[in-house]
Amino acid sequence: VYDKKMIEQLNRPTRYILAMFVDAVTASTAVVLTYFLNPRDFEGPVVSQLWWLILVAGVAAVSVFSLAGLYRTILRFAGARFFAKVILSSVIVTSVIAAVTFGYLRYVNLSFPLSSTVTFAMLLSIGASCSRLLARYYIEHKDNKNRERVIIYGAGQGGHQLFSAIRYGGKYAPVAFIDDNPRNQGKSVHGLKVYGFNAIDRLIKTKNVSTVLLAMPEMAHRNRAKIIQKLQKFNIKIQSTPNLTDWITNKAVLSELHNLSVEDLMSREPVEVNEKLASYCIAGKSVMITGAGGSIGSELCRQALVRKPKIIVLFELSESALFYIQQELLKRAEKIDGNIEIVAVLGSVLDTTRLRNVLSKFKVDTVFHAAAYKHVPMIEANAIEGIRNNIIGTKHLVDSCVWANIRNLVIISTDKAVRPTNLMGATKRFSELVVQAIAKDCQSMRTCLVRFGNVLGSSGSVVPIFREQINSGGPVTVTHPKMTRFFMTIPEASELVIQAGAMASDAEIFVLDMGEPELIIDLARRMISGAGLTEQTADNPKGDIAITFTKPRPGEKLFEELSYDNKLEHTVHEMIHKSNESTHDLEKIKVLVELLENSVENRDDDKMLEIVCQAVPEYEPSDELRPNSFPHIKSVPIEESSPLEAN
Repeated sequence: VYDKKMIEQLNRPTRYILAMFVDAVTASTAVVLTYFLNPRDFEGPVVSQLWWLILVAGVAAVSVFSLAGLYRTILRFAGARFFAKVILSSVIVTSVIAAVTFGYLRYVNLSFPLSSTVTFAMLLSIGASCSRLLARYYIEHKDNKNRERVIIYGAGQGGHQLFSAIRYGGKYAPVAFIDDNPRNQGKSVHGLKVYGFNAIDRLIKTKNVSTVLLAMPEMAHRNRAKIIQKLQKFNIKIQSTPNLTDWITNKAVLSELHNLSVEDLMSREPVEVNEKLASYCIAGKSVMITGAGGSIGSELCRQALVRKPKIIVLFELSESALFYIQQELLKRAEKIDGNIEIVAVLGSVLDTTRLRNVLSKFKVDTVFHAAAYKHVPMIEANAIEGIRNNIIGTKHLVDSCVWANIRNLVIISTDKAVRPTNLMGATKRFSELVVQAIAKDCQSMRTCLVRFGNVLGSSGSVVPIFREQINSGGPVTVTHPKMTRFFMTIPEASELVIQAGAMASDAEIFVLDMGEPELIIDLARRMISGAGLTEQTADNPKGDIAITFTKPRPGEKLFEELSYDNKLEHTVHEMIHKSNESTHDLEKIKVLVELLENSVENRDDDKMLEIVCQAVPEYEPSDELRPNSFPHIKSVPIEESSPLEAN
């Protein structure tokens, strides 16, 4: 019987002395047991002459073990090599004792019992090893009481390495493995049994498991997401190791655990990049990206840098955003074999003089236009600025590109431009029409518009809002239980935008394959689970985060669309489709945009909104936006002497 707390509080020198004492007792006991196991070797006077071996064995064992460094090893990290050293040291101790015994017995004219040396060596090796294994078991058992009991999902190489990394980490105590491969089920890995998926519920209850650690770096993203979705019903924490790509490229260590990202929770497969398309408008060319500091713009910069352009011009209105993306690209450029010039330009797309100066100075070949205001409620509350930036700014950019003889122009649009119910969508639809009107008259410039839905983690996405709400302890607010949205990762959308640019010719509208729409409430639940938390519900009142419902904001749809008629043509890329939509009267659009510029300049809110509604007749302003002067939108008369027609 021993006092566990007393043992835990022993200092290091005292523990060394205790270990030496145990080894001395073990060696002395081995001598006594050797006598009882080999009584014929110790008949007559031999026994009376060798009683002192009990003391010599203890001293010899402690001395040899100390010289071998056995007392300097941390037992919890002791492996096969350490125990091999224990056995070798025991053999050396046996040799020392045998030599001393042989010399003494020869001195007193007695024969030496050689067969007993083998027995002693075996007993000492077993005793010294078992005492250390028992000590390690005690340490691990003691630590496991304060550690989080976990299941490792994946009994392959990833699971093996993860177990080895966390076994002595002090945080997790693995209790079982789960593997989908029937060949592995029922086997033992590191002393733990491998179960099938159906055993998870029972293991959680019987072994008090709180977390599942995913160790499947080789698994396809879609299959991995399906497993995560099945695990989420158990209301336990889920953490994951990095994916295979990050592991191979040394971006992450396989044992580096993290909470699930939104990308982990989505079942979409990564985009297959057609490098011929991706490099067409970029490699060796001068490329300018407007809105370079934004979520989409910055990722376009990163993707463009990989394709080794001659120059990347970062055009951005926000000084801080421009600084950070410039510094990031400069660091990335150091690792790329190629002399890539990175130019940071502060400017607004509303400044035509600035645009023309930059385009001509750097002889820009390709422009990706990502600068836009995109927060729906913000534009509803600041209509004139949204209209000016998204519509007038886009017009100035396209005019400047025509003036500078730009070869390739790619405009970023949005699914909210289809039958818009909010002003942000209406401004983006109007800007699509403006681009088509101008580009039709400029056959030398290859132009396209790329339309897609929400990107995960962008500044305009619901994801950052949910993440902040979860970090603050909730609740997570969802506007409507049936609200759906299309989702795509930022790198995925950016790569497809770049590839779509290679297919541009005559102001086509390309639509990215967004997959199936996702329920916003499902996304919220996945993010709560991905953060290692549980949803607070009537059935689970002790959950961590509650989900509450508000109501749709002004102009907000329950669902989004990517095209007007859903008749999409295939292109050379399976994830990029072409929308053949009937174009508006291009001359009328040109006139309307001129009138819009005048109304914006005069800050005539009523006239400005009338023009937007006439250009985008399917758009109905919200009650908050609809001017009192006209309950129903009227057509804006186009005067014969308008500036555009006069030209």
